[in-house]
Amino acid sequence: MSAIPQENSKSRVRILPDDLANQIAAGEVVERPMSVVKELVENSIDAGSTRILIEIEQGGKKLIRVTDNGSGLSLEDAELSFLRHATSKISSSSDLEKIVSLGFRGEALPSIASVSKVRMTTSADEHLGGVIISIEGGGSAQTKETSCPHGTTIEVSQLFYNTPARKKFLKGDGTESSHITQVVTQHALAHPQIHFTLINNGRKVIDVLPTDQHLYRIAELFGAELAKELV
Repeated sequence: MSAIPQENSKSRVRILPDDLANQIAAGEVVERPMSVVKELVENSIDAGSTRILIEIEQGGKKLIRVTDNGSGLSLEDAELSFLRHATSKISSSSDLEKIVSLGFRGEALPSIASVSKVRMTTSADEHLGGVIISIEGGGSAQTKETSCPHGTTIEVSQLFYNTPARKKFLKGDGTESSHITQVVTQHALAHPQIHFTLINNGRKVIDVLPTDQHLYRIAELFGAELAKELV
């Protein structure tokens, strides 16, 4: 067995600091603003939400805010949610064979928080209050108690502010907004029982009411003529 190199050795192999390792790992989850929206919306769906509001500014590069009325998180769970591989979806290898949730790896929030400024406001019981957790660039979490409605709001601002090499590969606001609209449309189509709203720079782009009829959701998203052709 090879000896472990000493600090004063001339080994070219280095163990990366945690913050750099997290930024590299984030590249597998967060490629562009659409990736953030996808992960946050899927978390909201898994939380049993019936209303999901997505707000973006400048193609999601300046701000992404996702608000839901799902189960919310306790203080302890909210803090744990920003630790890598912390998840409520699985607890043993046998759970991997029966996954029904959209996300389960516990990588989304820590990955997003490592390359942006994140603020989570959440409450599992509005009568007991809620919590605000703020993290910048994967740093230490700042936590404080607050009063807020049942559910969760996550704000992601200045995406890739600390990784300029990745930020420069983003496209224009219109292109990034289009990608976000597409992923929200896909989820709205797959989950007609959820009220989805997408607001882009203050303008409502998508607003579809909950329904148990897929054709009605299709008509809202793509027009009545297309829905008729599918009958």
